[in-house]
Amino acid sequence: MKIMTGPLGGLTAVLALLYFGASLFHSGIVVRGNVLDAATIPEALLGVVLVAGLVGLIRSALATYLITLAGTLFGLTIVVLRGALGVDLWIHVAMLTGLLVGLALILREPGRAVRA
Repeated sequence: MKIMTGPLGGLTAVLALLYFGASLFHSGIVVRGNVLDAATIPEALLGVVLVAGLVGLIRSALATYLITLAGTLFGLTIVVLRGALGVDLWIHVAMLTGLLVGLALILREPGRAVRA
């Protein structure tokens, strides 16, 4: 089991908190009137995926980030199709930005051969 450390570990912890916060936001517990029940569970699950990667239950940081990226892109598609272009859109932009930074850190790891 390999625990994520350094900048990637810190970023992953912040992203997990962001996903858990988005889940709470959608549940209506934190902000009344912003209930999108369908997003509550998937965003919490993506937060769990990030925590699992952080503590080494998912052995590959790349797999952790790719799973989370796929779920986030799916969620963003729903946000755009529903026309929810306010807070929801910006939450997804923040998530995607963090995931892309994390992927860049993962792909720049020493010993990882990346061929063009």
